[in-house]
Amino acid sequence: MFSPHCCGFYCFTGVIFMTFVWVMLTAQPELITGLEDIEAARSNAFGALITFGVILVACGVMIMKKKGEGGRDYDSTSEDYDSRLNIDLKKNYNQSYGSVPNDSY
Repeated sequence: MFSPHCCGFYCFTGVIFMTFVWVMLTAQPELITGLEDIEAARSNAFGALITFGVILVACGVMIMKKKGEGGRDYDSTSEDYDSRLNIDLKKNYNQSYGSVPNDSY
């Protein structure tokens, strides 16, 4: 699934482009050829602009909500976190060998 950052960047680009298209259709529609109904094209461009804007705001809210949650899920120092580890770091293992052989260089 896409992140709100990716979607927000896409919508920001869409807002800029659709603003340009809407301004061109409003100010100088004769420069854009191939349109049968300029009013319908202007209305559709404005609708797309509003849609991109609403989704951009929703992505901004999601980004701010994620920042407010306070970091990553695994940043914890509780005992519950320590009990989830597969190895026991509290025991002192006095073994004469390590987990990596010394002659592997």
